[in-house]
Amino acid sequence: MRDVTPPGDRAARDDDDPGPVTDPPVVPLRELIRRFWPWVRPDVRWLPVSAVLLVLGAFGEVVSVWLFKDLIDDVLVPRHFADFWPLAALMLGASVAAALFTFGGAYTSTRTAERYMLRLRTDTLAHLHTLPPDTLETRWRGDLVARLTFDIAEIEQMVATGLVEGAVAAVSLLLFTGAAFYLSWPLTLAALLAAPLFVLSTSLFGRRIRRRERQVQRRAGGVTALLEESLRNATVTRTCGQEDREVERVHREGKALLDAELSAARVADLYQPFLGVLQLLAGLAVVGVGALEVIHGQLSLGGLLAFAAFMAQLFEPAQQLAALVPLAGTACASGERVLELHDLTSPVRERPTARDTGPVRGRVTLQGVRAGYPGATGTPGPPVLTDLDLDLRPGETLALLGPSGSGKSTLAKLLVRFLDPQAGTVRLDGQDLRDLTLASLRRAVTLLPQQAPLFRATIADNIAYGRPDAPPAAVERAARDAGAHDFVTALPDGYRTVIGADGFQLSGGQSRRVAIARAFLRDTPVLVLDEPTTGLDPHTVEQFVPALRRLMAGRTTVLITHDRALLPLADRVLTLRPPDAAGPAVGPDAAGPAVRPDAGPVDALRGREPREPRAGGAGDYAPR
Repeated sequence: MRDVTPPGDRAARDDDDPGPVTDPPVVPLRELIRRFWPWVRPDVRWLPVSAVLLVLGAFGEVVSVWLFKDLIDDVLVPRHFADFWPLAALMLGASVAAALFTFGGAYTSTRTAERYMLRLRTDTLAHLHTLPPDTLETRWRGDLVARLTFDIAEIEQMVATGLVEGAVAAVSLLLFTGAAFYLSWPLTLAALLAAPLFVLSTSLFGRRIRRRERQVQRRAGGVTALLEESLRNATVTRTCGQEDREVERVHREGKALLDAELSAARVADLYQPFLGVLQLLAGLAVVGVGALEVIHGQLSLGGLLAFAAFMAQLFEPAQQLAALVPLAGTACASGERVLELHDLTSPVRERPTARDTGPVRGRVTLQGVRAGYPGATGTPGPPVLTDLDLDLRPGETLALLGPSGSGKSTLAKLLVRFLDPQAGTVRLDGQDLRDLTLASLRRAVTLLPQQAPLFRATIADNIAYGRPDAPPAAVERAARDAGAHDFVTALPDGYRTVIGADGFQLSGGQSRRVAIARAFLRDTPVLVLDEPTTGLDPHTVEQFVPALRRLMAGRTTVLITHDRALLPLADRVLTLRPPDAAGPAVGPDAAGPAVRPDAGPVDALRGREPREPRAGGAGDYAPR
């Protein structure tokens, strides 16, 4: 697919189409190093070890060059070939020692860097898992993956490897400069005349490289994001006949990435040849001054050759230091992208004084609850629920009805603390959820979302996801209660059958039963079911209801549904209306009698007593 955009219009195109991913805030290099240093600290003791070994390797090279001078002046020029073998043995020994030291230093540095990268990626993912799902859903998944992989690898290059290599290059530069100065200070001064030009070029090129690398990283994240979305939605793309459109969309962002990479390459690739010209100027100055010193007898031929070797060794660490400039530009751009993730804060915070729930009976109470979602700046958004009062007794089932936007899923998120109310309180057994630890709360409440996610793993692993230590007998018992055992055992590998992501290979009803079995195995006293029969035909729903009834038995259950066939499972029904709808936010259900004026927000349609509550914990699914 050929790009026909005129070159002069490409800048305008990039301005008009910034791509799916925005630039993160700019962070100074010193601040980046300061913030990323804590992940290096556990292995910080190995950094000086690596540096010392690499410096010893560089010193071994200095010794080898010095012995080379002696070989020229004491063996070849006077033709004392009897002294060749001792000097050759010393040179070989120095070279082998230098190689071993260099290997040890490089391996230690690589090990430190890889461990650092593992910690950073793990901690970044752990931080993302502290955020409510809604926060992550506002970002491109592909871009998040790019930041956790490619960007973190670029940071490792600078913070760990780059710092060690930079320090070693600086020390090596001093060693070779000192040795060269000892041989001939006029030659050394001539070679160092280009030093100010090195410093100036590094400063000028460094700023330009960093600015361009920031665009490269952003565009790379955009390409990954679009690729992930395009592949994830392949079914919709094919059925709508939009294959060319998807390819063009990814191609367009890929072309923007290509332009950004070429722009960065033009600067970075010009940088090294420019330094090469400076090195040539310094070398010519050395040869000119050195020839005069040899002619006037102030320097031996071996000394001149050794000095030339020192200059070659001198330029190598100089080139290493110069190479850190584009590396720093890339690392800074990546570091800004990763720090942006770490700076995301959850609107749900666990209080320092939070306590465990203790034994849970399952009474759920909402008092004067107003809830909404925070805006882009973190300020409270418009309320979705207003002045909601609710009291569910242990073992009672509440069916929650209402049109889209009326707050049904918001109520579910309040119960598992994916969201906190803007006003009012949500209580479990009389305890404000904000006073409880998140871990203990979620051990007491199971949320079965509308799209029950399954992993690319065995059916047994999917059922036991909430209790990985559950014995096989408990997994099978949960599957039987969910009505999944028969179809699972009919598969070639039974419970060891590996299913695709999101239950690929299973029907919708089978996937839902596996998710129900997972909820059975968790065996929590409070259950939140969000549209459990979505996408199922009436016949499948009819077969599905007995499993739901067993799951809900004895548990305090909030049943969010549009399916009125499930209403007989509930003790009470609550109908929510959107905040901007006329009339009260809660009201009667069309399938039952009107709410009495004094009945509060919940209508006791059937008037039966709640079922005996279950005790919290593993219950029937504990090891026997």
